[in-house]
Parts: sequence; C-alpha cells; structure tokens
Amino acid sequence: MPLSRRDALLLAGAVLPLEASQQSNPPRRFVIDSHQHYDPKPDYFERLVRVYKPRNAMVCVNGFRKDLGAISKAAAAHPDVVIPYGRIQADDPAALAEIDEFAAAGCKGVKMHSPRHNWDDPQYFPLYARIEHHGMLALFHTGIASHIDQPQFTSMERMRPSHLDTLTRAFPKLYIQGAHLGNPWYEEAAEAARWGPRLYFDLTGSTLIKKASNLSIFREYLWWEGPGLHSSPHAVYAFEKVVFGTDEPPENLAIVLSRYEAVLDACKVPETSRKKIYGETLAHILGIRPRN
Repeated sequence: MPLSRRDALLLAGAVLPLEASQQSNPPRRFVIDSHQHYDPKPDYFERLVRVYKPRNAMVCVNGFRKDLGAISKAAAAHPDVVIPYGRIQADDPAALAEIDEFAAAGCKGVKMHSPRHNWDDPQYFPLYARIEHHGMLALFHTGIASHIDQPQFTSMERMRPSHLDTLTRAFPKLYIQGAHLGNPWYEEAAEAARWGPRLYFDLTGSTLIKKASNLSIFREYLWWEGPGLHSSPHAVYAFEKVVFGTDEPPENLAIVLSRYEAVLDACKVPETSRKKIYGETLAHILGIRPRN
C-alpha cells in the first residue's frame, strides 16, 4: 500500500502539526513513552510538557553525559512528565563510569546504539552488570539503523534481537527493552521475549507504517496466550511484552498513539492489556505510580 503524504513525511523525520481533533481529545489512559531522544533545541522541554501533560503522559528522555544536566533539570522541574535516562556508546572506555554517573543522577534507564560487536559479546557484559546493579533498565536498539555521512563500524547484524536472548539468560535480574521489535526480525524478537521474563520490545520506527495494510500479522508473531506447555512458566499474554514508545518528536505523540491503537485493534488486544502496554508495565519496572 503506498504511503500517505503524512507518513512519508514522518519517515523523513518531519515534525507534523497535530490535527484539531487530536489536540482536543482527553487523555484515555496513563501513558509512558519509553523511547524519546533528547533534543538540544532550547524549546524542547517546553514543547514536550505542552504535548505530554494534557494527555496524562510521561516520557523517558535519554541523552548522553553532556545532556545530563539539561535532562536532570527538566526532570526536577516536571517530575510528572520527564523520566531521565542516560545514553552510552558501548565501545567508549568511559561508558562504565558514565553508567554510575547516570545512576547517581537518578536516571531510570540507559540507551545503547551502534555497537562495534554483537550486543551479546562478553566484552560488554561489565556494562550490563553495572546497569543491573543499579536497577536500571537497559534499552537496546535492535534491527535496521540509518546511515550517516561518516564511517560506521556497526551493522543491523550486530543488533539482532536474538542477541538479547543471551542477555536475558546471563543477567536474569536485568530489565531489557529492545527497540523496534527487531525490525525486520519480528518473529525472532517475539520468540526471545516469549522466553525472557524481563525482556520487552517497543513498536517504534517504520514498522507500523510499512505494515499498515496488514496489522493483524502481529498476531502471528505475538501468538501465545500466557504460560503453558509451549511457553515459559513466567510468560504473560504475548502483547503484554510490548511497551509504548515514540522515537519521534514530541508533536507526533498523538500520531504514534493512533498507530498503536490501530495494531491493537487489528489484533483484538483487550483493554486490560492495553493499559499495561501504554504505561502500567513501565511504571512497575521503573517504580512509578500509575495515574488515572
């Protein structure tokens, strides 16, 4: 199915204005956006609060060490909206110390992207052990990634979702979130989540755009009903291994919420599970009290 002009612009990274109907809709559920990157523009947090607060939404904002001051200041000023996360380069020798600094500053998670080796390479294990020690969530990019105009020493193969299966076994107390349901390795990501009690995935990125004509296919990837003969004794209903995220500018929150609603409608996901997807699961993991 050809992309609409709106979704084509979104794939190109454009910020789109909210439609009037989306601006006026009251919040339907408590929401935690688990995947938002810090934007150094001076009005970033003003825009973020303006969009998220009326929708009863909080947002995990990740940034590098140089961004920590701005993120911490915003989290202190808007604790009902901003949840601070750190971000590291796994191959940076300073990464281990940065994790400690993020933890000391109250960050709830750490984002990682573009490793030079596979995510489950043992040389990264000290990083994961430190994140686990601090009780933070580890947010990994998985699947395809954009190219930039300089040499890169990573690839989508380095970030396959199957590597996270190794980590769920090596670090059983570590909460892990994989971004983008491993696009294009959706089945691989889902099966890893089926057996990993603390492994979750978001549906950010281009997936819900390119699959828009066949959203019910996610019922084939996320097929199990809960614990049983063919699932972990700790398994939950498959769609409850999904968490909400945007990975887009704040102004696109309503657009991404509508994409999630579309796939959950197509797959007939019950309301009790939707509440977990949109916020309750992350609230439990991060130690945040959900709001009505």
